[in-house]
Amino acid sequence: MSLLRAELTVASLAPGGDGVAHLELGGERRAVFVPHAVPGDRLRAEIDPARRPARGRVLALLAPGPDRVAPACPYCTRCGGCDWMHLSLEAQARTHQEHLRAALPPPWRELPIASHAAPEALAYRTRTRLHVLCERGRVEVGMHEARTHDPVVVDACVVLAPALERARRSLAPLFAGCRGKGEAQLALGAGGVPVLEVRWTGHLAPECFGRLERAVHAGELAGARVALAEASRPAVVGDPTPWMAGADGQPLRLAPGGFGQASEAMNTLLARHVAGLVRPWDVDRAVELYAGAGNLSVLLAGVTGELVLVESSREACDAARANLAARSAQARQARQARQTRKTRKTRVVEADAASYVWGATTKLVVLDPPRTGARPVCERLATSRVAHVVYVSCDAQTLGRDLALLAPAYRPTALATFEMFPQTSHVEAVVALERVRPGTRERR
Repeated sequence: MSLLRAELTVASLAPGGDGVAHLELGGERRAVFVPHAVPGDRLRAEIDPARRPARGRVLALLAPGPDRVAPACPYCTRCGGCDWMHLSLEAQARTHQEHLRAALPPPWRELPIASHAAPEALAYRTRTRLHVLCERGRVEVGMHEARTHDPVVVDACVVLAPALERARRSLAPLFAGCRGKGEAQLALGAGGVPVLEVRWTGHLAPECFGRLERAVHAGELAGARVALAEASRPAVVGDPTPWMAGADGQPLRLAPGGFGQASEAMNTLLARHVAGLVRPWDVDRAVELYAGAGNLSVLLAGVTGELVLVESSREACDAARANLAARSAQARQARQARQTRKTRKTRVVEADAASYVWGATTKLVVLDPPRTGARPVCERLATSRVAHVVYVSCDAQTLGRDLALLAPAYRPTALATFEMFPQTSHVEAVVALERVRPGTRERR
């Protein structure tokens, strides 16, 4: 089919962020997905009806919807980072709630969902991933272009924390003389100084390492780690360890190049919310799956009798052990000052969370899986004797799929969204569950 042109009125927003309009095509009412649109927008669009759903491209905005705002960044229609910058913050939060509600099992859809707003909607991101492309003597360091792997070179990124924005601006000269392409990840290191993680395919000029050493010596970077496609291990300059503010107010070590939440302030709210859910249950034994570097664990360890952290990344396990050890030493000193022997047990297990077998006496499972969800875990939970589950998710669709497996055996006690990624269609959701139907006997 050839491309069509038509006027559309956007009715809603899809979970992926696109606006959804409808059009009669060949006697059939078809959905048309349109990026960078807002409910109520009246548009002139170019439509590709060969795809399902049909895809539209805005040619002209004829009349704006009530929730449309002027974006803070002129690159937002090209850059893939902030797909909802044209949507008001109130509408972003409201739509995130709607998407979570629609993903829930039908009997749960009338339950209240708490929404936690972000304290800052700009200059909040404490980590970012960039594309680097070096060809024909040119160096481009850019954000991810929407729906491609090409870099979008921008003058400024308004959602990055100031220290990271300064580091982002200084990256291109580091790669002068290189050939090929790579991914560069910036995060905050010791003392709030940025750290750099690079994965490179092609030729990396030897001078690049000298420039990195000078940047570390000058205090522009705390450290860098560079992984070449043909090398068995990465090259390290300075201290490339990322750090963030833990939810307990103490520094939290992360794995180099590993996962960390985008907003420290919202991460603190989320982790404290999870610990607050768990505290009244007074569980003796708990398991945290996909535990990472212990982001949630540092608080969970204080509200459970025994906590097992399960994580597949060795570097994340090392970071989790270091984080828990630092807090254990402080807790030990506090106990000595109070002359009490009370202690809590924590253990880090390097294993695949999807297949980890918890003990029969486990009363709580906390899971924070990647965007793909945790279907194997939920299949086993549905027939377990685990009394409580807390599921933290960054994808409402896979969360809904997994909750459908749990719905026959559990009921929700709390539902919440956290605006971890303002200006985007992404949101963090937390669902607390308690068992209402006994499971089958578990293996010991």
